[in-house]
Amino acid sequence: MKDLTRRHFLGHSLAGGVALATAGLVATAGAGEPSLIIGGGPAGAATALAIRAARPEARVTLVERDPTRLAGNVDAPAALMRPSAVGYGALAQAGVGIVIDEVVGLDWRNRRLELFSGRRLPFGTLVVAPGTAPRAEAIPGFDAVAGHQWPAVWGSAREARRFAGQLAALPERGHVVLRLPADAGGNPDEAARRALYIAQDLERNRPDARLTVLDAAEQSETAATFAALLPETTLTAKRVTWCGPVEGGTVLAVDTRRGRLETPLGAVTADVVNFVTPRRAAAIAHLAGLADESGWCPCAPDGRSGLRPAAFVVGDARKGARRSVSGALEQGRATARASLMV
Repeated sequence: MKDLTRRHFLGHSLAGGVALATAGLVATAGAGEPSLIIGGGPAGAATALAIRAARPEARVTLVERDPTRLAGNVDAPAALMRPSAVGYGALAQAGVGIVIDEVVGLDWRNRRLELFSGRRLPFGTLVVAPGTAPRAEAIPGFDAVAGHQWPAVWGSAREARRFAGQLAALPERGHVVLRLPADAGGNPDEAARRALYIAQDLERNRPDARLTVLDAAEQSETAATFAALLPETTLTAKRVTWCGPVEGGTVLAVDTRRGRLETPLGAVTADVVNFVTPRRAAAIAHLAGLADESGWCPCAPDGRSGLRPAAFVVGDARKGARRSVSGALEQGRATARASLMV
């Protein structure tokens, strides 16, 4: 499980939405049954805090594999990163136990997590906040080397630093390409803000450079969101060339050595490429049997898993979820209403 550090929430206000979303499961978190949260990103941390706030007597433990996930102070451009998770201090102060370990198995019959260290943790309520992970694509030329040279910058501080360095080294009349798959990396709103960030960076530092967005989505939500954000900036639409499928926005093959992206309308050459990949629920969701053939986690409105009713899923791994602040908040409100009927 290599992708538990990736999260797709757009703003700090989402923590409130996730807190609401946990309301439907708080009623199950009794004092005698420990609640386990897998995943220490914004969704998982907010869930742990919400349960403790509603039931101070409840035993809540958060399991996170990456020891840096809750540490904060990531040395990377903030505009390229997800909102920070709640830190160790706030969780500990709220009485949330923290286990830094990796889940390698789940014993559903005996309701226990199996950890890499050999420990086994019993649970009454199980909440999984998987986040998302890259989904493989069959694009000729796009391999591990291409992924390194053309980083996705989708939740990775290392990739964010690399991409920021590439932008800083861009020639004065350089060309940047933002490649978006049909699913916009699972988050059209964040993809739009990525395009805006790059365009504004060029306006400040490389006014003679240009940005092309290759967007494979039909009726692109990302393009619509970008257009809606433009009036809030000093940018004009002319600074960005936005290519949908009809304009050659679909990437068919790549050649990173030559800086070429092949499209149905010919090759596009770039100095810097932000190559966003399609997404699916991260590895822990598949290990736990929470994801279906679509790669996402089917859930009831209150977050209860459609495949494993003993578990809840929070965050953007839910199937059909709108991966935006407004979508998450509405999800939370619906779950809160459902909880009042328990």
